[in-house]
Amino acid sequence: MDIRKILGEQKEKLDSGAADKGGKSGSEKKVEIAEPEKPEQIPHEEPKLIKESAGQRITDLENQLRRIQAEFENYKKRTDKEREMLRASGSAMMVMQLLPILDEMEVAVNSIHHNAGAKEVKAGMEMLYTKFVSLLNKEGVTEMKALGESFDPYKHEALRTVEGDDEGKVVEVMKKGYLYKGSVLRHAMVVVSRKKDVPGKAEEGKSEEKEEAKEKNEGKEAQK
Repeated sequence: MDIRKILGEQKEKLDSGAADKGGKSGSEKKVEIAEPEKPEQIPHEEPKLIKESAGQRITDLENQLRRIQAEFENYKKRTDKEREMLRASGSAMMVMQLLPILDEMEVAVNSIHHNAGAKEVKAGMEMLYTKFVSLLNKEGVTEMKALGESFDPYKHEALRTVEGDDEGKVVEVMKKGYLYKGSVLRHAMVVVSRKKDVPGKAEEGKSEEKEEAKEKNEGKEAQK
């Protein structure tokens, strides 16, 4: 038996077993590792404000401001025109309602020229006055109550004062005041009362004034 041959076969067995355990053969195998896939980039637009230059942005804002100002001016002109048309329309309607009264006034004047009696003239004037007041009431104009009322500076204008039993009462109306839908249209010109001075109190007041004046004079002389 050849001992060398036997030893050579055993050595080959040992080498092949070690190669199987390590998972490698005599020549090492290269293992390739796959790289992870990069996420797909989604294209997007940058904001417009970032792209625009500062000068362009200022120009856009100025143009926008000019447009707003022009629209406001047009709106103002339009509203002024509409307001003027409404005012003119209201005035025209008021005049239209006054025309019948004017016709009746003309008839009354012609009657006076034709030697109408005082009774007829008086009746005609009263009728015209009543119709005119009715028309004003219809439009929201009403007469202000003043006689006997307490003086109110927001409604009345005092022309003078007179002595009376009450303080601050309207005792005479020189010119009537009128309200338009509850607001003062014209102040009433009135005469206002003030309380009469009581003789005893008046004399007492005068004596007190004299005493005060005397004390002041004595004080001045003492200082000298």
